Parts: sequence; C-alpha cells; structure tokens
Amino acid sequence: MSRPRWLATLLAVVATGLVVAAPAAAAPTDENIPTSDAIAGVEEYLRKQQDEHRIPGLAYAIVGRDRVIGQAAWGIDGQGAAVTGQTPFLIGSVSKPFTALAVMRLVEAGRVNLDDPVRRHLPWFRLADDDAAGRITVRQLLTHTSGLPRWASRTDRFDNTAGGLARSVRDLATVEPVESPGAAHRYSDANYMVLGALVETVTGQPFGGFLRREVFDPLDMRHAAGSEAEAERVGLSAGHRYWFGHPRRFDPGYDTSGVPYGYVAASLDDLTHFVTAQLDGGRYAGTQVLSADGITQMHTGQVDTSNSGRYGLGWRDTELEGTDTRVVWHAGATPGYFAHLVLIPGSGLGVIVLANSYSLALDSSLATMGFNIARMAHGETWLSSGADPLLSAALYTLLAVVGLLTITVAWSLVRAVRPRRRAQTERVRITAVAAWVFGCVALICVVVAALPAMLGGDLGQALLWTPDIGWTIITIATLASAVAIVRIGVAVRAILAIRR
Repeated sequence: MSRPRWLATLLAVVATGLVVAAPAAAAPTDENIPTSDAIAGVEEYLRKQQDEHRIPGLAYAIVGRDRVIGQAAWGIDGQGAAVTGQTPFLIGSVSKPFTALAVMRLVEAGRVNLDDPVRRHLPWFRLADDDAAGRITVRQLLTHTSGLPRWASRTDRFDNTAGGLARSVRDLATVEPVESPGAAHRYSDANYMVLGALVETVTGQPFGGFLRREVFDPLDMRHAAGSEAEAERVGLSAGHRYWFGHPRRFDPGYDTSGVPYGYVAASLDDLTHFVTAQLDGGRYAGTQVLSADGITQMHTGQVDTSNSGRYGLGWRDTELEGTDTRVVWHAGATPGYFAHLVLIPGSGLGVIVLANSYSLALDSSLATMGFNIARMAHGETWLSSGADPLLSAALYTLLAVVGLLTITVAWSLVRAVRPRRRAQTERVRITAVAAWVFGCVALICVVVAALPAMLGGDLGQALLWTPDIGWTIITIATLASAVAIVRIGVAVRAILAIRR
C-alpha cells in the first residue's frame, strides 16, 4: 500500500544475517546521461500512458548524483490545480525506505543494533506466539522475515489521534505468526508498523516528528509530511480511485498511524533530494544523512526472494527484465496515489514516477512506467503492460450476476402478484423455497467473504481499493437477499392457500 494493496507485487525473502557487498552507485558519465532525444522520448511515452490510463496528475524525474537530468509534471491535483514539482503526493510503500533510513540513523548513532531483539527496545511487543515475538529482530522486520502474515493487522486506519501507531502494533497481540522468525519472507505492512513504534519508543518522539528532524529537514524536503498537521500545511489534496475505468476524486483523509509503511507524503522535488542522497552515498547538498556504507547495506539484497531478486533493508534489489542492469527500487500505492523509485547503481541514475490515481487493475502498468524510463534512459526499448485481466473479468462477471439477479427479483415479484395455479404439495413448496434461500445465502457468502479473501482482503478493503467491485458486491448481496425474501413470501402465501 500501502501498496498495493491486494495484488501489488510481493517479493519473498529468506532471512540471513550476512550482508553481501555491492558497489556503490557510480557517478553518471556523459555516456550514461540520457540525451535530450531520450528525455523527449521518455516524456512522450509518459504522456501517452497518462492519456491511456486517464491519470489526472503525473510527475517524473531522472536524477543523477549531482543534478536533476530531466523532470516534468502534467495534469491537475485533487483540487483542480496544476501539478508541479512542489505538489505533494502520497507515496504508499515507498514510505518503507524512509522508515528504513530512520532506523539506520538510530543504528549508526549506536542506539539500535540490527540484530537486537525487538523487545529490547519495545518491551510491550506481543504476538499470539510469545516465544516468536521474543525472537524477532530489527533486521527481520526490515527484510520482512519476521514471520508475520501478509494481512497481520488492519491497515489504512486513518487514525490521527495520539498513540495511533502504538495501538496498531498492540493489536498484533492476537496474531499468530505463519513462519518462525527468519525462516521465510512474508511481505507485511505490520513489520514496518512495529519499526515505527520502535522508533517512537527509542526516541521518545512521534514517528512523523522524528522523520521531519532526521530525514525531511536534512534533505530539504519542504513539501513532505509525516503527520496530519504537516499534510494540511503542505496542501496534500485528494487522490483518485477508478470507477469502471474512470478516475474519481477520493479523499479519505490522512493516516498518521500508517506513516511507517505507506503514508509519507512528498513532492517530486522532495524525492529528487532523497534519490540524490541514495545515489551519492547518503549525502545531499553537503549534508550526510547516512554513511556510504549504511546506504550500500540498505540497497544490497540480504536475502533471496522467491520470485525475483533479493530484498535489502527497505529496498528491492533486482535486475531489469531481460537485461543484466541492476536496479534497486520500491513501488507503493494508497487508495488514490501511486509512486515508484528506481535506482540504477551502475550508471548513477535514479527514476521517480508519481501519479495521483490508483487502481489495482493498473498496478502492473503503473509500476512498469518506472522500469521503462530506466530502460529508455539506457537507450533500450520500453515494454508494454496492460490492465490486469483478472480484476476486469471479475468486475464484468459480477455485473452479469447483478443483471441476472435483477431479472430474478422481477420474475419473483411477478410470481408473488400472479402465482401459478399448478398444484404443488406443501412439502414440494418448502423444498423449493429452501433451495432458493440456500442458493442466495451461498451466493452472498461467496461474493461478500470468499471473493475478497481470494484477492487477499475483505469487503472493507474492496470498498477502499476497488470501489466499483466493492459496491457491485454489495448490490449482489442486496439483490440476493431480496430474491430470498420474495421467494419465502411467495411460498408462505401458497402454503397458506393450500391449508385453507
């Protein structure tokens, strides 16, 4: 959410305590710097993507260690104002590299050790398996190898009250780990919830306040936000969700309790500063936010993933598809926003893509934009990517069910007004109505519970992330209930007539 959230690409990792050395980002040479023609090609490609996916506001940048090589912003924000380099966007799971950087600041200050048990700093941390909770380390949280399940806790709480982050972590007390700590990768926002609470406990500061003092301010990120008050100050506006392929303004409010895993806000200009520091050994404009060794450690895949590349400390470490070009990246989404950062260590370049709209069906297409810019910056051709056919098929199938149920309700009402005079025994009628009721209840259970669960969430998440699917599900449940009620009424009326 972050990411994504239901169908966002998840990377699996196997825990290890060793850090594999990796070369730091090289300085971009004249050979590596994209030409003006390449920049023009990138912008033409992005404008086409914006039109094709109906993205209201889109921004991008290509960054080197010492300069912004190319950037632009197009469209409007949620208030109808023109998007610029200073327009704040929610960045979803790209918040995780910020949280990892905050933790690494504490590590380099000697206040936290990566292999410390979490309880050394967060003594009240509990899970259903108390032994497992006691063995989880800071490193395992950073690499998603703690054993916490993907949906360990309700996210997107939009809780801006004091202690909201700590409360979200306390809610994990009833969660049963799905793996032993360090045994396997399970990407989970809960890992970064816990890290945020750990930072608060160690520093005695709200997590967003620590980010402001230790990350945002040193990097001169003037339009970044890590709290509701900051989001209001910088003018964070509504994003957009998709209804049947068309973006619609959506403003659920800010979520201070979700900052560590998905609710950092930042502008394009802010993120160019962040990426510069990532490329230049932790340094921006003469300020060192982390040592060069610390940055290398964060970027280096520490554990193999089950489907692509390796996972480091808040960053993914892979290769561009079909090439040997190493990229360090993270993408993320909230309901209404999408962000993607791609670092190319070998050429000393970084790519930023921001959009103020999001749909799970477009997750792959949006993520592909960042990778394609990296390809085009190296003179390679871009790869095409379309909408997720599974979600489109699910939506159309659900709409077909709505049509059938509407016809069934109308037919059942006609039967109620004009009952057939065919003789049927009471037992036959009871059996028939029982079959109708059972079928309707089964349908309701499938669409309300089973279908969202198959996609990795529940009805609440469906309504939040895919409102067209969520409300279609509710419509189906309502119509199915209506069918059952009308059929029961028809049967009762007929049975009473028989008994007379």
